[in-house]
Amino acid sequence: MPEPKPGTLRFLPEDVSLSVAPGETILRHAIRAGVPLLSPCGGEGRCGKCRVIISGEAAGGDDPGVLSEAELSAGVRLACRCHPSSGTLTVTVPPGSRPARLAAYLEGRDAAGDEPFLPLHAATGGRRPLGVALDLGTSTLAGALIDLSDGHLIARAAADNPQMPFGEDLISRIVYGEEHEGGFALLRQLLVAGVEQVIAALLGSGPAEGEIVEVTAAGNTVITHILFGASPAPIRHPPYQPVLREYPVRTGEELGSLAAPSAPWRLFPSLGGFVGGDIVAGVLASGMHREDGVCLLFDVGTNGEVALGNREFLMVCSSSAGPAFEGGEVACGMRAYPGAIESVRIDPETLSAEWTVIGGGKPLGICGSGILDLCAEMFRTGLIDRAGQFVPRSGAPFAETARGRAFVVAGAERSATGSAICFAAPDLKSVLRTKAALCAAADSLLTAVGLPRDAVERVYIAGGFGNFLDLRSALSLGVFPPFPLEKYVPLGNASLAGAIGAIRSRRRWREALSIAAGTTYHDLSSDAGFMEAFQRALFIPHTDEESYRKVLASRGGR
Repeated sequence: MPEPKPGTLRFLPEDVSLSVAPGETILRHAIRAGVPLLSPCGGEGRCGKCRVIISGEAAGGDDPGVLSEAELSAGVRLACRCHPSSGTLTVTVPPGSRPARLAAYLEGRDAAGDEPFLPLHAATGGRRPLGVALDLGTSTLAGALIDLSDGHLIARAAADNPQMPFGEDLISRIVYGEEHEGGFALLRQLLVAGVEQVIAALLGSGPAEGEIVEVTAAGNTVITHILFGASPAPIRHPPYQPVLREYPVRTGEELGSLAAPSAPWRLFPSLGGFVGGDIVAGVLASGMHREDGVCLLFDVGTNGEVALGNREFLMVCSSSAGPAFEGGEVACGMRAYPGAIESVRIDPETLSAEWTVIGGGKPLGICGSGILDLCAEMFRTGLIDRAGQFVPRSGAPFAETARGRAFVVAGAERSATGSAICFAAPDLKSVLRTKAALCAAADSLLTAVGLPRDAVERVYIAGGFGNFLDLRSALSLGVFPPFPLEKYVPLGNASLAGAIGAIRSRRRWREALSIAAGTTYHDLSSDAGFMEAFQRALFIPHTDEESYRKVLASRGGR
């Protein structure tokens, strides 16, 4: 391996080099080099996730209270606060600082997939017609390749959304676009590059003589605006409305796609500033719009949205839940990929934690399902009270850290990083805010239409997170309202499933347009009762503790 020239920054293990730009952080260099690096806070120095190992001259990044003495001694720095010198610098991005790539985010159930195959595109010419269905997620881009000659699914693929270094939440990305010249253009360039990566992976599994003739894409309103070339900036400001709700069909070439330049791209319509086409696709996949009984749909991901309704009405809202269940806003949190603790049990006698790790081996951190298990187990064993405060108990593995009191999930000797994996009081508060926002959003929708909880007949859980969660842990914590366990139906990536259904059937696409046109957007910011519902849901599991006790005591569920 040749040595880099002076004034060069080299990233490992990719072995990508570029010239040092004075004044730019290592994070900004990583973005320019196309090196994937976690930065949920958008480079504001709040999350501590952009850890890198430095070899060479650099300034800053040695943040006290975030990095341990052992990490500092090993050359670990925060990329968003560390600046390379004009000399030679080698930066190693460890596994725990890399975004997730896990097939589980691809799997989705189409509960309403009973339509005869009648594709949007009529096959012509000698080449095999192919369709691509896309889920444009805030964190993950997922796609599926469909043979439009017979409707069968050829392959699935996923890639990280390359916009992630600009923030795990959508507001951070809008702020970047507004405050930097050419910011939205750069975000669009990165998004198109990520979509091209997914399509290239799909085509690698497809027939050599195939040609993409149709694309359907479902995404949140901000991501869809950016892809379409419309500014999402108005969504951040009152009255928080998008520029567009419907997106005229454009060719791939018009959108910047080289992989499918002549194919028409159909983007699912948006419902509001923070409720987009991914929810329309999720409703389509659930089939709740066809049912007589009232249903709820929770889309649990980086953002949280809730839909309520049946064949007679549909209402949706955005809960602004935050990314805690995706590992964001939790210091030891990470997305669900190898090395993540996915389930936790606490021994009621010793009060020590035992866990399972995705892929086995020592843990790097905890993903969303493990975070829920951990909180539920701490509550069950009396280590936290109903108000979300730690309760000292003899023998409990608590430690005082720079972030306050923390429960030690794994000591340094048991973790893959050599540093203890700790769950601190601020982490617990983030989880409680996230779960309260989801639960309160559902209760607010029911109140808005004058329905009691027992009117709901089915509860769909969409998003990759739903594939992993222990439903009893979720209800023990109060993530969802206290519906009987047998009413819950996990859908996985319902957005992708809906996009697949729409490309396979002209009627399903028209159905999606009808769903969007007939759905009412409920603005929680102007709902006087939402904050009261949110405050009640901040307790564990809720101020309505008895209803949760009855549900958890039942024999139903999985």
